[in-house]
Amino acid sequence: MSDVRNLVEDSIKKCQSSAADLRSAAEQAQNNAAKNSFEQAAKELENCVQKCQTALNQLY
Repeated sequence: MSDVRNLVEDSIKKCQSSAADLRSAAEQAQNNAAKNSFEQAAKELENCVQKCQTALNQLY
């Protein structure tokens, strides 16, 4: 079970890092449509993180 936990925790960290990268891209984007798309993608990744954390809590 700890293998699954570690795998998911690593995935969560990657998603959090990617969300932060997308937020940085949004800050640097000159085009408002691109900025909004990057922000939306970051929010979707954060929603995935929450779902994964919920699933982890259900493992035990």
